[in-house]
Amino acid sequence: MKITYITTQAPFGQGETFVTEEMLAVVKLGNEILIVPRSASKEIFHDFGKQLVDYTIRFPLFNLRILFALMKTTVVKPRLWRVLAKILFTSRSPKILVKNLVVLPKAVFISDLLYQARVQHIHAHWGSTTSTMAYIISQLTGIPWSFTLHRWDISENNMLKEKTRTAKFVRVISKDGYNEVLGIIGNEYKNKCLVLHMGVDISKFIKSGEKTFERDKDGFIIAIPANLVEKKGHKYLVKAIETLKKKGYNNIKCYFLGDGLLREELEKIVNKMNLGDVIVFKGAIPHEKLLELYSNMEIDCVVLPSIVTEDGEKEGIPVSLIEAMAYKIPVISTNTGGIPELLDNDA
Repeated sequence: MKITYITTQAPFGQGETFVTEEMLAVVKLGNEILIVPRSASKEIFHDFGKQLVDYTIRFPLFNLRILFALMKTTVVKPRLWRVLAKILFTSRSPKILVKNLVVLPKAVFISDLLYQARVQHIHAHWGSTTSTMAYIISQLTGIPWSFTLHRWDISENNMLKEKTRTAKFVRVISKDGYNEVLGIIGNEYKNKCLVLHMGVDISKFIKSGEKTFERDKDGFIIAIPANLVEKKGHKYLVKAIETLKKKGYNNIKCYFLGDGLLREELEKIVNKMNLGDVIVFKGAIPHEKLLELYSNMEIDCVVLPSIVTEDGEKEGIPVSLIEAMAYKIPVISTNTGGIPELLDNDA
């Protein structure tokens, strides 16, 4: 089957490693894929993403070629005006409308390429502008489409009911997210929605019985492999580390494995609490390096103190926890979002 994936930036950039893993698995199953990153301005960060570069159609959001295609389509395909009308009337806020209109020209341009390539199905990850692109392309070409909803993209509600109406199916990665989706779209299209959890490629993981590497113990190593954003709850881990120090646990180290907008703020908090010798900001690291740390038993525990933010953003089922558990590394997290579907009271 010839499938097109619409991604945010995968296989480029630091994020969406789980999307890259999924696309590689689809190729291994004998399918032919084309990848269209919405934003492809970044370079390959994770080595395994290099395997997908040859499958990728890389264009900016806008250039003269895209402008020409847009102008041509407005004349040749009147249905574009119907698509535009749907976007105008189903985008629930000016902010969402602007975001959708920004990706419209590129979606129109890509639609011709995919039609000529005889793509049989389009799948988008995220219910935001990536699925808007897939929606537009499908409406212009008649190619069936589907999309995966994670977590924040559900609460954003970017045309979810209209997208579900036109999609072949909607994958939701957690039961909690599924219930939230039905609360938005109602029961009319319930049969199109299904829960399909995220997974990991278990062939990469070494069973604990096969581990032979012995490192010099440098205390107890805690890691939080997550972007430095509010939802991940880093500041609560900082407070927990401070509590442990006060109780005399002086042999601990904590690695912040990720980057983001909150880095400067978190560094100030860490320094104010005099925890600079305990909490180490490692920055974003390639996925292969993270798995190497797990494989070499250099991480004793993975912690993810995720929260629900004031604007309703919360976790789906974090792949970072699944990966650590695949290496039999103890994990500690919260009962927010879809996490209880992975960790129960006996975890």
